[in-house]
Amino acid sequence: MNHQRGLTLISLLFLLGLAMAAALVSFKVIPAYIDYFTIKHSLESVLAEGTDQSDADLRKTMDARLNVNFIQDITSRDMDINRDNGTLTLTVPISRKEHLTGGISLCVDLNATASAPLKQ
Repeated sequence: MNHQRGLTLISLLFLLGLAMAAALVSFKVIPAYIDYFTIKHSLESVLAEGTDQSDADLRKTMDARLNVNFIQDITSRDMDINRDNGTLTLTVPISRKEHLTGGISLCVDLNATASAPLKQ
């Protein structure tokens, strides 16, 4: 006797529903990660210009980088500047809350960090 194999219509619809749910979550999360990598690259570029800058100069340079990269919801005031143990560390917290459906939201919290040794 020959048994049939394959997907039934119900299992196909179930798999399509899972794929659509994964795509919905991905479409909401990916922009946050793109902003994270853009901000991290901007922090590294600011440090590459020199670690001997004042805090005001660092913030001014960071604002220019964020403006060029079209980052609207984060400013240089969000940037933490830390000079400890001969190292300059710049940190920008990124927090996003994305509405998925109904009463369900997705929260993404990231910290973009870059550090470089201080020039003597």
